Amino acid sequence: MDGREMALPVPGPESRSERVLREVERLERGRQRADSLAITLGRVIFGIAFLVAWQLASGTLVDQFFISKPTHIVAALWGMLVHENLLYHLQFTITEALSGYLIGASAGLLLGFALARLDLLYRIVEPFVIAFYGIPRIALAPLFILWFGLGIPSKIAIATVMVFFIVFINTIAGIRSVPLPLQQVARVMGASGWDLQRKVIFPAATPFIVAALQITVPQAMIGAIVGEFISSNRGVGHLIAREAGLLDTPGLFAGIFSLLVVVLLMNYAITALGNYLMRWSPKRGIARDIT
Repeated sequence: MDGREMALPVPGPESRSERVLREVERLERGRQRADSLAITLGRVIFGIAFLVAWQLASGTLVDQFFISKPTHIVAALWGMLVHENLLYHLQFTITEALSGYLIGASAGLLLGFALARLDLLYRIVEPFVIAFYGIPRIALAPLFILWFGLGIPSKIAIATVMVFFIVFINTIAGIRSVPLPLQQVARVMGASGWDLQRKVIFPAATPFIVAALQITVPQAMIGAIVGEFISSNRGVGHLIAREAGLLDTPGLFAGIFSLLVVVLLMNYAITALGNYLMRWSPKRGIARDIT
């Protein structure tokens, strides 16, 4: 260095179009924040109003035996936590649902990607896939219990089948919906097969995949609960079946609401994953900046 300081480039004045764009983005963020606050407040008000209406209607408009009361349900839920060891039973149900979800979703994604890229093979097996998909998965529950026994594996198998076909078919639909000209342009620009999969096909198919992953969260729980209904001496499904046999409506609702909380938490996690995978979407990007 010759002792003279290096001159730094001086940024030029912001153009009018850039100022307008910045102002539009600021207004959009403000609108998104206002909408988010209004939605949250509306949900809280609706939930409180629903519970109050339920509390007042039970025993007056509708027989309390059929719908119980929210206060009685909360008391029954607390009793299950303290005396019935609800968390002990809940861990089995969560294990069955989560294991079946992960296995079914992973298999559906991998097989869906494989078959969607092999057009001839997919056309060959497509009628068989549709035929198997048409079978009510609940009807397979006794068969899985016969194959895998009365333990956890049979419940996992039921949950896996409940998840697999939805993820599998949505994955294939998403990949096959990618416009061919878009793929051709990517190849002309020098994209390799891996680049094409990672930067073109997967992002285009992501909305279909995320939708399938969200839809199948309660399906996995349904599979686990159905298996516990049929044959089990533990799990929330077992508790619900027992309370139904005792005609204990508050206990029945308490078991259902415990499952509702688990499904909502699982769905929240999948939604967060979907927002991450679709972070390239402008609307999702603004929502992420707000949060």
